[in-house]
Amino acid sequence: MRISNKIIPVLLLLLVCLSCNIVKEDRTLCPCNLSIGIDAQEKVMLIVQGRSFVMEEVLPGDTSVVWRVPRPDVRITAVSGADWADGVHIPPGEQCPPVFLGVARVNTETEDASCEAPLHKNYSELSMNFVCPAGWRPMPVCVSGNICGFGPGGSPLDGDFSYITQPSASGRCSVRIPRQKDSSLLLSMGDGWTFALGEYIRQSGYDWSAPDLGDIELDIDISLTSIIFHIGTWERTEELWFLV
Repeated sequence: MRISNKIIPVLLLLLVCLSCNIVKEDRTLCPCNLSIGIDAQEKVMLIVQGRSFVMEEVLPGDTSVVWRVPRPDVRITAVSGADWADGVHIPPGEQCPPVFLGVARVNTETEDASCEAPLHKNYSELSMNFVCPAGWRPMPVCVSGNICGFGPGGSPLDGDFSYITQPSASGRCSVRIPRQKDSSLLLSMGDGWTFALGEYIRQSGYDWSAPDLGDIELDIDISLTSIIFHIGTWERTEELWFLV
């Protein structure tokens, strides 16, 4: 069979075009290999969400995983130290769990990407040290506020929070407080003493918007006529005129 000399160049041109199409294949619909590093002391719930895509798994605290995820981006939710049910919910009468939590968006436009699980300390441990007059025993204390956990996006969740604790014989006690949005925390002692704890914390220079919250040391010096609150170098005296 004879092939016309005019047909051969046409066939060669078609082969070149086909090869170019293969090389320039559209990769925008291909998944991205996303490597996620996890740096935590406890197990971590990891949730990755994209368009019509959800993947979640409980993983060891110190590990890394590679998941095939969609383009062009995904949202990663990471939580450790607390149960996750579309958020973290603090049951009435309980203190905040030692929760590390974060939500972040990751660009997955490339074939390979990497990130760290967005874990941040979202609670503060308020340690209280009572100094009382001779013969007095530290009384029960209640810390209350308007944040009862964290929503699906990781932000503080509005709701009642209240936790009662009893100082030890040495006058020490503590309570874990969730990240706050304002200065509404209250500290109640005994039968009728209530103080603006949130305002004291604000005046001391504490920053509730920090990525990782620090703990708070509160010294409470009670005399027969006043109570002195200390947070670091900050000090506030409340007169107790009704005891005079």
